[in-house]
Amino acid sequence: MTIELAYSFKATEKSDVYSFGVVLLELATGLLPVEDEFGEGKDIVDYVFYKIQQDRRNLGNVLDKKVVSSYVEDSMIKVLKMGLLCTTKLPSLRPSMRDVVRKLEDADPCVSNSVDRTGKITV
Repeated sequence: MTIELAYSFKATEKSDVYSFGVVLLELATGLLPVEDEFGEGKDIVDYVFYKIQQDRRNLGNVLDKKVVSSYVEDSMIKVLKMGLLCTTKLPSLRPSMRDVVRKLEDADPCVSNSVDRTGKITV
């Protein structure tokens, strides 16, 4: 839960963006939002930031090893970075959901033209 949501109990677009960022971090890392290995009072956001601070040159270290492959690693790193941007402490620095969607579409390793507006998939 974001700090601003905890104090005001009022959801905003920026608090929704934060929550979505947590989901993106879960997807990219394969971790739950709260795990014992994070430490007392720490969550996935704190853990991922800490791990990246340890080795900024190798973001792949925090990715889910069960999913990552050379084919999708770049896309997963983009998702991880978007998750980090969405969970920035200052709400004013978080992107809009529109920007998040655009960036995630860019991260899609599949051909973007393979799905039309009706949801029909072409190969």
